[in-house]
Amino acid sequence: MKDTTFALYKLDTCPYCVKTIKVIKSLNIEVSLKDINESKKHNNALIQEGGKRQVPCLKIVKNNSAPVWLYESDEIIEFLKNSTI
Repeated sequence: MKDTTFALYKLDTCPYCVKTIKVIKSLNIEVSLKDINESKKHNNALIQEGGKRQVPCLKIVKNNSAPVWLYESDEIIEFLKNSTI
């Protein structure tokens, strides 16, 4: 997935985030992890740009186009699995 960047907005205590991160690691995909409790900047970006404060949330930027914000762990996992085929 050249020219595509990923950022996962997460909380360490969220079981859905933990599940999603395990899959990301198993797929060996480079994803920037952004904890919304550790950084006010990350929390604000998630709310202002993504539209709501819900984790996990995967920010997908393809070829410098407008970002796509994907919520729900199962949808994130399915997207990433299909992207690595």
